[in-house]
Amino acid sequence: MKKMIALILAAFLFTGMAGVTGTAVAEEHTVVTALAAEVNPDHLISIAVDAKITGYDPDRDLASVTIIVPERYDPEEIKALRVGDAIYTQGQEVSIRTISEVDGYIVLNNGADDEVYLFESVDLNYWIMDINDNTWTEFVKETVPVADHFLFLDEIDPVTGEGLLNPTVHNKAEFLEIMNNPDDPGFDIRNVKAVFDEHGDLALIRRIYVPWQ
Repeated sequence: MKKMIALILAAFLFTGMAGVTGTAVAEEHTVVTALAAEVNPDHLISIAVDAKITGYDPDRDLASVTIIVPERYDPEEIKALRVGDAIYTQGQEVSIRTISEVDGYIVLNNGADDEVYLFESVDLNYWIMDINDNTWTEFVKETVPVADHFLFLDEIDPVTGEGLLNPTVHNKAEFLEIMNNPDDPGFDIRNVKAVFDEHGDLALIRRIYVPWQ
């Protein structure tokens, strides 16, 4: 009986040590995440942001604004990536199986369904390229007052849908009419800059032409 107990104890200790050893030698991997957004949603004062405009209530003079931010990555973290690491983008973790360089891009999992193209932007951080542009995240949704002196600068030709050399200037009433036009390309396709004045009111919207509209 004592021998049996001793054998059981020895087996238990061996299993426990094996578990500790297995934990100690387990390979670690890095998960790279995007840099923090530079926009403070609690202080939208005298600032321009990338945004989606999803609604305007003329009775209350309030606009529904979704602030979007690009997924930007620290260049040192990107250059240090190795096979077996991961990158978090567009709400999911992508495990890295291959790393290559193609036409100036750092390409993760080249040719696979989850491939990721990274490029060095003008701010010296790495951004992710998608089919049309680069990847953006919906950062925060806000309902904001619209300034009395509000202007809408539209760089899209309402007839041809092409870009304009100089924007057309619209007032608040004209902006509402354009928003309600079912044939308009809209304000939620990564084509809008929203400018807030010194009071935190939405003072200006600038819409540019984008080829994917």
